[in-house]
Amino acid sequence: MTHLTKTTRLATLAAAVMAVTACDGLLDVDSPGRIGDDDLASADAIPGMVVGMQYDMSQAVDGGLEIISMASMELFHGGSYGWSEIPRGVIEDDDSTPWSSAQQARWVAEQGIVRIGEILEPAQFAQSPYAAEANVWAGFANRYLGEVFCSSVIDGGPEIDHAEHFSRAEGYFTDALAIAQAAGLDDLENAAYAGRATVRAWQGNWTGAANDAEEVPIGFTWWAQLDTEMRNEITYETHSRFEYSVWGTLFEDHPDDPRAPWEIELNADNSVANGANGSTPHYKQLKYTDRADDIALAKGTEMLVLRAEAALREGATGIPAAYALMNEAREDGYGMDPLPVTATLAEAWADLHYERLATNWIEGRALWDYRRWSAETGPAQNNELDGRALCWPIPESEKDANVNFRG
Repeated sequence: MTHLTKTTRLATLAAAVMAVTACDGLLDVDSPGRIGDDDLASADAIPGMVVGMQYDMSQAVDGGLEIISMASMELFHGGSYGWSEIPRGVIEDDDSTPWSSAQQARWVAEQGIVRIGEILEPAQFAQSPYAAEANVWAGFANRYLGEVFCSSVIDGGPEIDHAEHFSRAEGYFTDALAIAQAAGLDDLENAAYAGRATVRAWQGNWTGAANDAEEVPIGFTWWAQLDTEMRNEITYETHSRFEYSVWGTLFEDHPDDPRAPWEIELNADNSVANGANGSTPHYKQLKYTDRADDIALAKGTEMLVLRAEAALREGATGIPAAYALMNEAREDGYGMDPLPVTATLAEAWADLHYERLATNWIEGRALWDYRRWSAETGPAQNNELDGRALCWPIPESEKDANVNFRG
């Protein structure tokens, strides 16, 4: 079983709600009000719960993609929106942040797992595709919070280090993996392996990360799903409004990379069109061209590049293996020519940095990569965004509401 598709997501949610709010008359229009907590204590409600987890995670990822892409210089702000200082790399503790939606995605998934565990018998839970998927969404929600925010809180508690989300994510991915394997659910097993590979790496367990990543097929992708109801905002802002441009970014220098496709927008007279600010040349991203285009959360090509990074962390002896893995992703994943193998570790790391950034372009992951690489020493270090903020602080709204932040 795969996770619920776009076409079944809303239908499943509607069916689950109807099952717990059915009325006597087909055409009755009286609102049943809020669904009671007891009404959700039913196996019929579980599919709708998981749809909600998927929806919340997708909403968080899509909602934060514009600001993360600007902050990480994947896209240049060439528009008219008042984004404060974010395009300049200054990030403040205001509410221009995916904090609320990301915390909602985490809470809904985590509490949903508890609820599903109360509804199903242990033997049912241990093989339930819904339990497996719920754990996958809890894992990705926690990974997102750890990658995007400088620090965090859990349910109104005290401030915690961002890395605690990686530890929580690893636990959820591990649980998802066990359930998926018991039930023979290949897609969910791959999602759990891919998610756990990343958070193991972010905690310094590169051997464990590489082992997990090796289990994921190159053609696999796990998506934050969007559709005509919850639309891809990057598509709209780059194809309809010209708010963000590839001009002025790293990828302007790589016009033929199929992982980061773009084109120069031309006026009727063949002059270069400007962005919504009237002055920035509009180089239009082509990764997302439809409002229903999904956003990848994990994929097999990323796993190959993650394994390549693990190999380079072994030193110069890891260079041949790293290039073999990067070139497998390039050739088999994208039909690209292989990279020539270099002799120096510094050159290999420079290639690795670019390969990872290109592989995950405009997926909300680059700011975290720059953040972790900036903390490295030696050739693994990348200071391309030196002087810019690399994570979001806890927003003022949380500090105002949370007693742990009050003096």
